[in-house]
Amino acid sequence: MTNLRLYNGRVPITTGDATHPIELVDFPDWDQFSKLYGHQVSAESRERYFDMLSARIKGSTLDEAAKIGGVTRERVRQIEAKFLRLMRKQWASTKPSI
Repeated sequence: MTNLRLYNGRVPITTGDATHPIELVDFPDWDQFSKLYGHQVSAESRERYFDMLSARIKGSTLDEAAKIGGVTRERVRQIEAKFLRLMRKQWASTKPSI
């Protein structure tokens, strides 16, 4: 499983392509992040998620990110996995077809 901590501040998107299985994209700014989640979570949760995932992208451990959000390491993993799914869905919808 990919995670945010491993790619030097970039978000790994699994592409499903055998020759290029991962594409690295920039971490979204706050406005993009809010649009990505839409109304799926409360504004307060979006803010906490953004803070935790921003910390992860900068190299924080699951423990450190969990302390920021006041949640467990497992919850950080779940939030990160959902974020990566949402990013992949957005990436797939905006990727130019060849």
